[in-house]
Amino acid sequence: MVNKTLPSKYDLWKKHEAIYVEVFSAALGKLANFTCDISHEDKISESLCPILRGICLEKSRKSNREIRTPDWEKPIQPATNDELNGERKRKRPDFTCTITNPFALDPSALDINEFEIALHIECKRLGKPTSKSWDLNKNYVVNGIHRFDSPEHEYGKRAFSGIMIGYIINMLPEEILIEINAYQKALCADYREIEYQFTQNEVRQHFQRLIRKNIKPETFELVHLWVDLKHLTNPT
Repeated sequence: MVNKTLPSKYDLWKKHEAIYVEVFSAALGKLANFTCDISHEDKISESLCPILRGICLEKSRKSNREIRTPDWEKPIQPATNDELNGERKRKRPDFTCTITNPFALDPSALDINEFEIALHIECKRLGKPTSKSWDLNKNYVVNGIHRFDSPEHEYGKRAFSGIMIGYIINMLPEEILIEINAYQKALCADYREIEYQFTQNEVRQHFQRLIRKNIKPETFELVHLWVDLKHLTNPT
């Protein structure tokens, strides 16, 4: 009898991550060619939902396996009794893609935390401030990147990676990158700078390694996907 080695949790996760990085990259590329109201990030993300559904259906058929459509604004689910919060309002990442690990059902392990793990995706607009009090590029750092190491939000808890999506509504990408890295340096100096090689591609991708202080696992990778939407409907 052949003794097969079970895939590690990390190997299963990296396959899961790769699938949804590809799914979101394809969806963002299609979004850039659609008519879309870019006046609010929630309107953009909602426009992404039917595109994501179509791409997941297409990829499921081609690969002969189920690729579930990402859940939009799904509350973070409690995995253990310790995570129950008495029905207080839960945080809602913009998208959630959950992986199920069938090998976690080993009765000798009995670790419910290993059964389902969520890949969280947070989406923010990028560009010039929309008012004196609302700086889009600062918001990308404070209410985007930081939520993946925030004990209040716990995005990416138990996961090896997460995804940040940037909707560029104005400004040159190079200028946005300078501002975001400056905010990172000022507000979370331990984080590595985001780096992009700017080409004519509609969707840009960068993998940023983080060492988290508040959320486990400590070593974490944040995938940044930026799409240029400046040519779409101007924000009001």
